[in-house]
Amino acid sequence: MNEVEIDQLVRDCFLAQKLPQKSVERILARGAKAKAIHDKVAWWQTWAPVAAAAAIVMLGAFQLARHYDVSEFARQVAGEIAMRHNGDRPFDVETASFDGIQNELKDLGFSVSPVVKQGLLSAYEILGARYCWLEGQQGVHIRVRNRDSGALCTLYIATLEGKLAELRSMDDKVDLGANDVRMWEDSDRLFALVE
Repeated sequence: MNEVEIDQLVRDCFLAQKLPQKSVERILARGAKAKAIHDKVAWWQTWAPVAAAAAIVMLGAFQLARHYDVSEFARQVAGEIAMRHNGDRPFDVETASFDGIQNELKDLGFSVSPVVKQGLLSAYEILGARYCWLEGQQGVHIRVRNRDSGALCTLYIATLEGKLAELRSMDDKVDLGANDVRMWEDSDRLFALVE
């Protein structure tokens, strides 16, 4: 059935109800006016709220996925650090201070002196250090001893560039079962302490 046939059926129905011809015409004119207004509404106006809701859901999902990926990446980096902690490669320098490391490892492109967690690191005695690479970024592997327990631990410091930039604002402990790795950002550097 097309629109003309539908209008004729409506007209016949109203006339059968004994409505005056003028009233029927006025009712049909209002219907035609409402249809014209509806037809003028752009298709996008009808779908705009749906598209906005979909965009919000997608943005939320993207943020959740991004957070999940960063934590998985942090776990991967922590695993790499813990594996090196358990290794037995010799150290390039024997020194007892961050200044000694900085002076001896002259090719480091960044400062090794901590700023943020200086109090935490004061509980450890520095024994030696060597150059290392972490996810393609220059780093330093420092052997430290816990002053209270005497346990040998490892402190890694690397620049937060390249892929490591994903760990900006990191301040968390990653539990790997065999080792705990505490990771934090300090002046565009990643610090990781393996107990």
